[in-house]
Amino acid sequence: MPTSKQFSAESQDADQPKIARVWHGVTPRVKREEFIRYVGVTGMKDLRSTKGNRGAYLFTRDVGDNTEFLLISLWDSAESIKGFAGTDIKQARYYKKDSEYLAELEPSVTHFEVAGNV
Repeated sequence: MPTSKQFSAESQDADQPKIARVWHGVTPRVKREEFIRYVGVTGMKDLRSTKGNRGAYLFTRDVGDNTEFLLISLWDSAESIKGFAGTDIKQARYYKKDSEYLAELEPSVTHFEVAGNV
C-alpha cells in the first residue's frame, strides 16, 4: 500500500528555497484593490527580477475598515535577499507612494528558515 510522503527536515529538497521573508502592512479597506495593483508593479515586480528569488505570495484579509497584507517571498539565501533589500535584510523596503496607502511603514520584516516541504 502506498504511503504519503512524511514531512521532516531531511525531506527538504536541495533545490527548494532556504529562506522566507515576511512583510506585513495595513491599508484602509477602500484602498485595498488599488494597493494590490500598486504592489504588483513595484514590490512584486522587483522581487521577481532579483536573482535568487523563488517566488512571492501576497495575502490579504479584511478586518473592519482595514485590509491587512502579508507578503511572503522565498529566497535561495540571505545573500540573495541583499539584492532586493540592501545590506540590512531585516529592514523593510518601501517605495515612493507606500505612505499614501499604508497606515504605518513598519520598519522591519521577519525571516524564517524553510525547514522542509510536503
